[in-house]
Amino acid sequence: MRTATARSLTGLVNDLTDDELLALTDSANRPSLKEYLAMGIAQMWHMVSYDQSAGLVPLIDLAVGPKNVGNVNRDITQERFPLKGTGVRSIKCRVEPYLNGETSEEAAKRLTDAGHILGNTGDLAGFLHDHPDQVEKWAGWVFAISEDSRWACSGGIVCVPDAYVSGASRYFDLYGFRYQLNSSYGVLVLGE
Repeated sequence: MRTATARSLTGLVNDLTDDELLALTDSANRPSLKEYLAMGIAQMWHMVSYDQSAGLVPLIDLAVGPKNVGNVNRDITQERFPLKGTGVRSIKCRVEPYLNGETSEEAAKRLTDAGHILGNTGDLAGFLHDHPDQVEKWAGWVFAISEDSRWACSGGIVCVPDAYVSGASRYFDLYGFRYQLNSSYGVLVLGE
Protein backbone atom coordinates (compact mmCIF):
# COMPACT_ATOMS: atom_id res chain seq x y z
CA MET A 1 0.00 0.00 0.00
CA ARG A 2 1.38 3.41 -0.93
CA THR A 3 2.12 5.92 1.82
CA ALA A 4 -0.45 8.44 0.51
CA THR A 5 -3.08 5.71 0.54
CA ALA A 6 -2.11 4.67 4.07
CA ARG A 7 -2.34 8.30 5.28
CA SER A 8 -5.78 8.70 3.69
CA LEU A 9 -7.02 5.46 5.20
CA THR A 10 -5.73 6.53 8.61
CA GLY A 11 -7.79 9.70 8.28
CA LEU A 12 -10.85 7.67 7.33
CA VAL A 13 -10.46 5.33 10.28
CA ASN A 14 -9.91 8.23 12.68
CA ASP A 15 -13.25 9.68 11.56
CA LEU A 16 -15.09 6.55 12.73
CA THR A 17 -16.47 5.98 16.20
CA ASP A 18 -15.32 2.81 17.94
CA ASP A 19 -18.75 1.23 17.38
CA GLU A 20 -18.69 2.09 13.67
CA LEU A 21 -15.19 0.67 13.31
CA LEU A 22 -16.20 -2.51 15.10
CA ALA A 23 -19.27 -2.88 12.87
CA LEU A 24 -17.24 -2.35 9.68
CA THR A 25 -14.58 -4.88 10.67
CA ASP A 26 -17.16 -7.58 11.36
CA SER A 27 -16.77 -10.16 8.57
CA ALA A 28 -20.50 -9.88 7.79
CA ASN A 29 -19.93 -6.22 6.90
CA ARG A 30 -16.91 -6.73 4.65
CA PRO A 31 -18.73 -5.27 1.57
CA SER A 32 -19.55 -2.12 3.57
CA LEU A 33 -15.92 -1.81 4.67
CA LYS A 34 -14.71 -2.14 1.07
CA GLU A 35 -17.20 0.50 -0.06
CA TYR A 36 -16.16 2.87 2.74
CA LEU A 37 -12.45 2.48 1.96
CA ALA A 38 -13.02 2.86 -1.79
CA MET A 39 -14.92 6.09 -1.15
CA GLY A 40 -11.98 7.46 0.84
CA ILE A 41 -9.40 6.42 -1.73
CA ALA A 42 -11.47 8.02 -4.51
CA GLN A 43 -11.29 11.32 -2.63
CA MET A 44 -7.46 11.29 -2.54
CA TRP A 45 -5.51 14.03 -4.24
CA HIS A 46 -2.90 13.19 -6.87
CA MET A 47 0.10 15.40 -7.61
CA VAL A 48 0.56 16.41 -11.25
CA SER A 49 3.42 18.35 -12.84
CA TYR A 50 3.72 19.33 -16.47
CA ASP A 51 5.72 21.81 -18.53
CA GLN A 52 3.43 24.38 -20.14
CA SER A 53 6.28 25.80 -22.23
CA ALA A 54 6.11 22.88 -24.68
CA GLY A 55 2.60 23.90 -25.77
CA LEU A 56 -0.72 22.09 -25.55
CA VAL A 57 -0.51 19.73 -28.53
CA PRO A 58 2.92 18.29 -27.59
CA LEU A 59 1.66 17.97 -23.99
CA ILE A 60 -1.38 15.96 -25.13
CA ASP A 61 0.74 13.81 -27.48
CA LEU A 62 3.07 13.05 -24.56
CA ALA A 63 0.08 12.16 -22.35
CA VAL A 64 -1.39 9.65 -24.81
CA GLY A 65 1.99 8.25 -25.86
CA PRO A 66 3.41 7.62 -29.33
CA LYS A 67 1.18 4.61 -30.07
CA ASN A 68 -2.00 6.61 -29.37
CA VAL A 69 -1.44 9.95 -31.15
CA GLY A 70 -4.12 8.87 -33.64
CA ASN A 71 -6.57 8.88 -30.71
CA VAL A 72 -6.29 12.65 -30.25
CA ASN A 73 -8.92 15.04 -31.62
CA ARG A 74 -6.85 17.55 -33.61
CA ASP A 75 -9.49 20.25 -33.09
CA ILE A 76 -7.83 20.62 -29.68
CA THR A 77 -5.22 23.31 -30.33
CA GLN A 78 -3.29 25.90 -28.33
CA GLU A 79 -5.33 28.65 -30.02
CA ARG A 80 -8.68 27.16 -28.99
CA PHE A 81 -7.61 25.94 -25.53
CA PRO A 82 -4.76 28.25 -24.52
CA LEU A 83 -2.36 27.38 -21.73
CA LYS A 84 -2.03 30.57 -19.71
CA GLY A 85 1.31 30.01 -18.03
CA THR A 86 4.85 29.07 -18.89
CA GLY A 87 7.21 26.73 -17.15
CA VAL A 88 6.34 23.82 -14.91
CA ARG A 89 2.88 23.78 -13.33
CA SER A 90 2.45 21.58 -10.24
CA ILE A 91 -1.07 20.93 -8.97
CA LYS A 92 -3.14 18.56 -6.86
CA CYS A 93 -5.96 16.86 -8.78
CA ARG A 94 -8.79 14.42 -8.25
CA VAL A 95 -11.88 13.39 -10.17
CA GLU A 96 -15.40 14.17 -8.99
CA PRO A 97 -18.33 12.24 -10.49
CA TYR A 98 -21.09 13.74 -12.56
CA LEU A 99 -24.59 13.36 -11.17
CA ASN A 100 -26.80 11.12 -13.33
CA GLY A 101 -28.41 13.20 -16.09
CA GLU A 102 -26.16 16.21 -15.39
CA THR A 103 -24.52 18.20 -18.19
CA SER A 104 -21.00 19.60 -17.96
CA GLU A 105 -22.59 23.04 -17.74
CA GLU A 106 -24.60 21.97 -14.67
CA ALA A 107 -21.62 20.12 -13.16
CA ALA A 108 -19.43 23.22 -13.54
CA LYS A 109 -21.94 25.32 -11.62
CA ARG A 110 -22.48 22.67 -8.92
CA LEU A 111 -18.78 22.08 -8.38
CA THR A 112 -17.73 25.75 -8.37
CA ASP A 113 -20.64 26.59 -6.03
CA ALA A 114 -19.25 23.90 -3.71
CA GLY A 115 -15.84 25.62 -3.77
CA HIS A 116 -14.04 23.37 -6.27
CA ILE A 117 -11.56 24.70 -8.82
CA LEU A 118 -12.14 23.16 -12.24
CA GLY A 119 -9.22 21.64 -14.13
CA ASN A 120 -8.33 22.92 -17.60
CA THR A 121 -7.16 21.17 -20.77
CA GLY A 122 -3.48 21.26 -19.80
CA ASP A 123 -4.29 19.94 -16.33
CA LEU A 124 -6.22 17.04 -17.91
CA ALA A 125 -3.31 16.19 -20.20
CA GLY A 126 -0.92 16.29 -17.21
CA PHE A 127 -3.29 14.11 -15.15
CA LEU A 128 -3.62 11.60 -18.02
CA HIS A 129 0.17 11.47 -18.35
CA ASP A 130 0.97 11.16 -14.63
CA HIS A 131 -2.03 9.06 -13.53
CA PRO A 132 -3.48 7.00 -16.40
CA ASP A 133 -4.55 4.42 -13.81
CA GLN A 134 -6.83 7.02 -12.19
CA VAL A 135 -8.39 7.91 -15.55
CA GLU A 136 -8.89 4.21 -16.34
CA LYS A 137 -10.89 3.72 -13.12
CA TRP A 138 -13.73 5.66 -14.73
CA ALA A 139 -15.98 3.60 -17.00
CA GLY A 140 -16.78 6.86 -18.78
CA TRP A 141 -14.43 9.68 -19.70
CA VAL A 142 -12.81 12.30 -17.44
CA PHE A 143 -13.53 15.91 -18.47
CA ALA A 144 -11.84 19.31 -18.18
CA ILE A 145 -14.68 21.85 -17.95
CA SER A 146 -13.04 25.08 -16.76
CA GLU A 147 -14.08 28.25 -18.59
CA ASP A 148 -10.87 28.25 -20.64
CA SER A 149 -11.56 24.65 -21.71
CA ARG A 150 -14.74 25.41 -23.64
CA TRP A 151 -14.79 25.89 -27.40
CA ALA A 152 -17.74 26.70 -29.66
CA CYS A 153 -17.21 24.57 -32.76
CA SER A 154 -19.11 24.87 -36.02
CA GLY A 155 -22.85 24.99 -35.49
CA GLY A 156 -22.39 26.73 -32.13
CA ILE A 157 -22.02 23.51 -30.13
CA VAL A 158 -19.79 24.16 -27.12
CA CYS A 159 -17.28 21.34 -26.60
CA VAL A 160 -14.93 20.44 -23.74
CA PRO A 161 -11.93 18.08 -23.70
CA ASP A 162 -12.09 14.61 -22.21
CA ALA A 163 -9.66 11.74 -21.62
CA TYR A 164 -10.16 7.99 -21.53
CA VAL A 165 -7.91 4.98 -20.88
CA SER A 166 -8.59 1.36 -21.77
CA GLY A 167 -5.54 -0.84 -21.17
CA ALA A 168 -2.73 0.44 -23.39
CA SER A 169 -5.09 2.71 -25.35
CA ARG A 170 -5.37 6.36 -24.39
CA TYR A 171 -7.73 8.91 -25.89
CA PHE A 172 -8.09 12.70 -25.79
CA ASP A 173 -11.26 13.99 -27.44
CA LEU A 174 -14.04 16.60 -27.34
CA TYR A 175 -17.61 16.25 -26.12
CA GLY A 176 -20.64 18.53 -25.96
CA PHE A 177 -20.77 20.80 -22.90
CA ARG A 178 -24.55 20.65 -22.74
CA TYR A 179 -24.96 16.87 -23.28
CA GLN A 180 -26.16 14.79 -20.34
CA LEU A 181 -23.84 12.29 -18.66
CA ASN A 182 -24.04 9.83 -15.78
CA SER A 183 -21.96 9.07 -12.69
CA SER A 184 -19.55 6.80 -14.59
CA TYR A 185 -18.05 10.04 -15.99
CA GLY A 186 -15.87 12.42 -14.01
CA VAL A 187 -14.73 16.02 -13.78
CA LEU A 188 -11.12 16.96 -13.01
CA VAL A 189 -10.91 19.34 -10.02
CA LEU A 190 -7.87 20.97 -8.45
CA GLY A 191 -6.77 21.35 -4.86
CA GLU A 192 -5.42 24.55 -3.39
